[in-house]
Amino acid sequence: MNTLGQKHKVSFTVNACVVDTPFIDKILRSMMRSLDYPFCERLVALDPGKPSGKYLERQTGQIDELRTKLEQLRTEGIINRVDEILWDENSQKSVLKKYFGRDDIDVKDFDGAPIYQYLFALEQCTADYILHVDSDVLFCQDAARKSWIDEAIEMLQANPSVVIATCEGGPPQAQNFIEKLIGRPLKSKQQQLWNKARNVSTRYFLLDRQRLEKSVLPLVQKDTGEPLENSFTHTFKVKGFERWSMCTGTWAIHPVEHGENFIQHLDDLIWAVENNVYPLKRSGKRWNMHTDGDDIKPWLNAIHQAKSAIS
Repeated sequence: MNTLGQKHKVSFTVNACVVDTPFIDKILRSMMRSLDYPFCERLVALDPGKPSGKYLERQTGQIDELRTKLEQLRTEGIINRVDEILWDENSQKSVLKKYFGRDDIDVKDFDGAPIYQYLFALEQCTADYILHVDSDVLFCQDAARKSWIDEAIEMLQANPSVVIATCEGGPPQAQNFIEKLIGRPLKSKQQQLWNKARNVSTRYFLLDRQRLEKSVLPLVQKDTGEPLENSFTHTFKVKGFERWSMCTGTWAIHPVEHGENFIQHLDDLIWAVENNVYPLKRSGKRWNMHTDGDDIKPWLNAIHQAKSAIS
């Protein structure tokens, strides 16, 4: 296990709700294998309520099944604690007041995505640095480098305008006809390690908690009911703060759909990401994994070719 980060305490936190039941146990195990980091605590913020908005369309499970899976993860030492999100009025107002300077913010955005739930999760953490991750994100760790979390902390300490750091978003993807034709990326000039990102994403991020609380808060909404990441993006823009993202090394990818294809092939998809196996030609954005319908075929073909080569 990586030990370079022990001089800096880092909390790991992930939100969970009933729609995560079919996959959360396998993905959290994968996260811990890939990140391979000595977090001072590994926490789950559990929302026992019913999904709303866009989450109503997702494959789901039962809350008791989710609790059982989380307890098994705790028994195995994958996570340390499960904190059930408090929905009483005082708790909501206290958290929203701290982060927005007002307590009349909607607890979910216009499409049912979490606002209060994410902030509640951050409040349970004790470290000055927090890695917050959505429950479906997969990581590919660059074994030749030290942990991207350690590199991110070094960068944050050297750049007082940066509040959030992220590893690279997705593996290489064919960007033009020639790359699609030859099946590999064209050689390019050596990139710098970090670049400034245009916006903030709440899918995964390493947060300098003290910098956020002392220099950035309160968050400023541009539009009522907007996603939390939009509020972070707008606040950073008007107050002069930034998110930086790595340009090389460890990468993360977000499975957009959680349907039958994703669940059926989850073990293989996890194996692929952990082993830096991916299709250069695939649909969607570089940082997204699409698995519905024929979109999963490039992933399955890449997995088949990689496993055949080592058998």
